[in-house]
Amino acid sequence: MFKRSLAVGAMSAALLMVGAGVASAHECYIVNRSDQGNAGATHSSRWITVTVEEFVHSPDFPPGVDPDCFLAYWLGHGGPAGFTVRSDKTIGEGSSNPNLANGSGLEHIEDAWGALFGEAVGACAL
Repeated sequence: MFKRSLAVGAMSAALLMVGAGVASAHECYIVNRSDQGNAGATHSSRWITVTVEEFVHSPDFPPGVDPDCFLAYWLGHGGPAGFTVRSDKTIGEGSSNPNLANGSGLEHIEDAWGALFGEAVGACAL
């Protein structure tokens, strides 16, 4: 449970940093891994799946934004329902992996989904 809280916090930070215009959070996920692959990864104590629904109900969700509207907008515009992330470290940091941030391998949440996050916040501001 503690690892899940940390991961939700990290995902929150990644998405909130986008909204604040700062790209300092580096929570990563693997784009081309299947749902079955993500489920298999969570059998390890080092990978967990955190959902956007958890984020909208967390204390880190931006004030002044309707969480139900945000979730509907996010999912309705192609945002993923969740991210399977490492719970023990930031993956990809300092990596020379050619699949890092190319849209087909390892991606930073804020780079891949920041624009949609901003749109959803704007559309759902109270």
